[in-house]
Amino acid sequence: MFKRLRSSTAICAVMVLVLLATVTGRADWFETFDGDPLDLSAWQFIPLPDVTKTFTDTIVTDPNGNKYVSLGETTSAADNGSQFGAGFLEEVFTDVRVGAIVNVTGDASRAHHGLMARLKYIIDPDGSITGIPGFFPQSVYVMHINWENGPANLRIDIEKVVNVTNIMTNSEELGLDVYARGLNHARSYYAELDVVGSGPVYVTGSIYEYKGGPLVVRTATMVDTGGNDPWEEEAANDAPFLDGASGIFAQNQNETPPGYHTTFDDVFSTSAGPAAVMPSPADGADDVLVDAAFNWIEASFATSRELWLGKAGAMEKVDPAPAGTTYAPGNLELGQTYQWRIDQVGPAGTVLGHVWTFTTAECLNADGFQSHASDAELQAAWPHNIPGGFQYVFLATDSQGNKSMQLDMQNQYEPYFTEATRTFDGPQDFSAFGVETMSLSFVGRDDNVEHPFYVKLQDAAGQSLKVEHPFTYACQSEIWRQWDIALEQFRAAGVDLTNVTKITVGLGSGAPSGQPADDDKDTIFIGEISLCPAE
Repeated sequence: MFKRLRSSTAICAVMVLVLLATVTGRADWFETFDGDPLDLSAWQFIPLPDVTKTFTDTIVTDPNGNKYVSLGETTSAADNGSQFGAGFLEEVFTDVRVGAIVNVTGDASRAHHGLMARLKYIIDPDGSITGIPGFFPQSVYVMHINWENGPANLRIDIEKVVNVTNIMTNSEELGLDVYARGLNHARSYYAELDVVGSGPVYVTGSIYEYKGGPLVVRTATMVDTGGNDPWEEEAANDAPFLDGASGIFAQNQNETPPGYHTTFDDVFSTSAGPAAVMPSPADGADDVLVDAAFNWIEASFATSRELWLGKAGAMEKVDPAPAGTTYAPGNLELGQTYQWRIDQVGPAGTVLGHVWTFTTAECLNADGFQSHASDAELQAAWPHNIPGGFQYVFLATDSQGNKSMQLDMQNQYEPYFTEATRTFDGPQDFSAFGVETMSLSFVGRDDNVEHPFYVKLQDAAGQSLKVEHPFTYACQSEIWRQWDIALEQFRAAGVDLTNVTKITVGLGSGAPSGQPADDDKDTIFIGEISLCPAE
């Protein structure tokens, strides 16, 4: 991570941006380092601080004849050795993918290293501008490949850096600090940093076994808005970075071991590369509604897209492709795991997206009571049947925030039963998606008297059926129970399950309940009402 440099020399409050303003193009570039010699007129390699002159950028040839660049520092930061060294080209990018093969073998001296995007900087050879000679990043998004704790603890994170300082309060809190899986990390990996958008900006880092190979680890996407984001220090730099150069860096701010040694190969920067981000349903999401709408964020190069969707391991291309960045599948199944991917199509061709996974809910939610915000709101949605100014329906919330409907009963008085009825805004299809069971959770009190407990469905034609719980003492249960009701019972009685307009929950027989003839109230709590497959 970039941090404030160890220096007693103050950094000037007013910075002068140089060099970058001379280049306004966005030409993609790819560097294999196999040229002889390296075109140093295009690349710039420079450290901070540039005092001891012990930073090196060297083109190395391996036994197979492949060439790569090695960034090295031999002097400890405690002895004014450079704390980081960077290599970059001046081409300016907005939406961008920066990629490279990064070597984290045993000679990497437990350093940080990684990729830079949307870099704006100063090169201050004598320190007259910044007070410190060398390369001074003013603003940049970085992906760190952190090997400072050895190969067993390889991790990656992404950061927003302003004037050499990481302005995050705590990357762990953001879920951006991600450890690579497994232990075989003394080796090379292929790394990618994707930056998309101009407000918000979406920043994602990924590590693969090799280019085009299996994913090893990916960060959460950092969202940088124009406001003070929760992860930004107060008033440090709220504005997102809109464009800049791309490059690579190595870093070690510790006193020991001295310096750093990191190698990079096949480094590139392209505006026709960053993958679509911020999927909804989110990657790994559970309990996704079967009629959920899909949406995502695309890079600016995309002029169209291909959507791939299917059950896990069986994605198929959707035809026709979505016209924009939303899609309504309309045919998902309950309790299934799906995968999907957005391939963006632009002037340079098709860019493959990341594969996202989600699992649909096991059941449909007829009413989970979570959407109701107050007693009054619930009472309007579920009015009871008792005349007069009495109220028997209340919204209950437990210590975990779970909501339920509290239904009180005074069935010692006429009409000797108490009901709450939900009238839907429009007819509901209780047969969709293969559902065959209505499940209702409830809990009562042991001091309740016995009350017949029932559920009633009514269709648009007024046909209805009341189904009673098999035990009149069910309302005395002190723990939550689930009551599964076969929907076939209603269908057999003539209720049109494709046009259900009302659902009623009630207790009582129509005869005096035996409760004391005073203000005694019995109580039951109704939890989620769901429609489920037969399983």
